[in-house]
Amino acid sequence: MNCDYGPIASAYHALKGMVFAPSNPESVANLIAYLEASGSNPELLAEAQRHADAPEDLECDFNRMCIGPYRLLVPPYESVYCASGRQINTDDTVKVADFYQNIGLVIDEKLNEPADYIGNELEFLYCVEALVSEHQKQENSDTATALEELAQEFLSLHLGTWYQKFTEGMEKHAQTDFWRLYAGELRRFLSSRMTH
Repeated sequence: MNCDYGPIASAYHALKGMVFAPSNPESVANLIAYLEASGSNPELLAEAQRHADAPEDLECDFNRMCIGPYRLLVPPYESVYCASGRQINTDDTVKVADFYQNIGLVIDEKLNEPADYIGNELEFLYCVEALVSEHQKQENSDTATALEELAQEFLSLHLGTWYQKFTEGMEKHAQTDFWRLYAGELRRFLSSRMTH
């Protein structure tokens, strides 16, 4: 469920939903709602609408690229892009988990993904933006500003260091137009956040 925390939080919510549960109709519906509201990517909107009733193909293509069972074509983990040797669960993963502690967020071990999974990093930024929205509504401008700075720091130190390689890999290896277009939208959105 997504409360109204503004367009930035809505974007993070929609984008992270697709990497956590690509075949969940709610994930696709949230992406459609975001794309309709933002008007940012009519081609992706059309693809999402086309898959809305049967999103299983989206999960198959995502899993083939990002989950396995064979060599990951597009690893969805920061540590793979930042450490040598395509490793996961490195010191980079620990640094990401430590960063989440700034807002009291911990990774649910039942999700079976390390802290530096793309979905977890997008979830963290969604949570930060939701908190920014709440503090702005309560006129706590100093806290809202500090949270915005925290999001920028996270982008600079973590997600901003590898999302381009990740999205380029998706564009190269996707078999569906949906994931190629999704990668472009994710890159466009994160790039826009890097400048704020």
